[in-house]
Amino acid sequence: MRVSHGVRRARAGFTLIELLVVIAIIGVLVALLLPAVQSARESARRAQCINNLKQLGLASQEYHDAFSSFPGGWYCQGPIFDQMGNMIAGDPNCTGPASPYQPYMWSGIPGLFLKIEQVNLWNEINFNLPPNDPSGSNVTSIKRNVAGLLCPSNSRPSQTVPAGARTPPRPGPSDYRGNMAAGMIPVPDGTNCTTLLPSNPACCIFDNGVMFQNSAISLADVTDGSSNTVLMGETLDGTWPDATSCCVRTNIDRTLNKPIGAFRTYWMSQHNGVVNFVRCDGSVSSLKDTINKLVLIKLMTRSGGETLSSEESK
Repeated sequence: MRVSHGVRRARAGFTLIELLVVIAIIGVLVALLLPAVQSARESARRAQCINNLKQLGLASQEYHDAFSSFPGGWYCQGPIFDQMGNMIAGDPNCTGPASPYQPYMWSGIPGLFLKIEQVNLWNEINFNLPPNDPSGSNVTSIKRNVAGLLCPSNSRPSQTVPAGARTPPRPGPSDYRGNMAAGMIPVPDGTNCTTLLPSNPACCIFDNGVMFQNSAISLADVTDGSSNTVLMGETLDGTWPDATSCCVRTNIDRTLNKPIGAFRTYWMSQHNGVVNFVRCDGSVSSLKDTINKLVLIKLMTRSGGETLSSEESK
């Protein structure tokens, strides 16, 4: 017969103070680890973004092999006049590189679709009609997202449209634009550019880059060197179908990672302190947003004849 002595053994456990100490330690560890995890995630996103630009650079090289030029910035049909000077065909907004692009014009980015495994989307689009055609024939196509044109660091809200809403979702986004031009013209006599004001369009250059209106720039035209000339770079809030989102003009009054007024249409990224670019030789580099603006202009002009050191071009 077992004899009970009436003594209950105390249960082992945590006191409230010990539990709070453990929770506090776990909170400190999480606080220390979270920035490292976020940094690792951003590094992965940035690597994917760089790879996107690399693929666009390779696609542009293949495009060049097929058509002996890089894709244009945006496309339109120039006006055609009869002997009396009356316009009988074409577009009056397509008189030259300085004429403004319009929402009904196509960007040159879709020209790379056949090279980035977007053949089905290319075949789906009717390029004989504008992207914003009133008949809506392209409305489904232009809304499609193309993974290779999206930088993972630039998160976007989902495009949901309430039932019965009149405004359709915006066209498919693109985080990359072409290098249109850089710098300003010298001040000549007898022009509308009397002083070098960046805000005066008469002083601006619109066609000394690689991708501009109806451009067909070949590697032979890039006399500054394909490794010293930017082809495309990162931006925010762009779309791939629209000419209005096709390109960027670089100028001395603009700064990387800073909007132009209220618009994020300049070279910009969601990476900390840098913007990624692909050059005409297909190489990709990250430029700090503190880069000397004169050096940046050198990298954008295809035949400026400037001297560019290896350290400057990084």
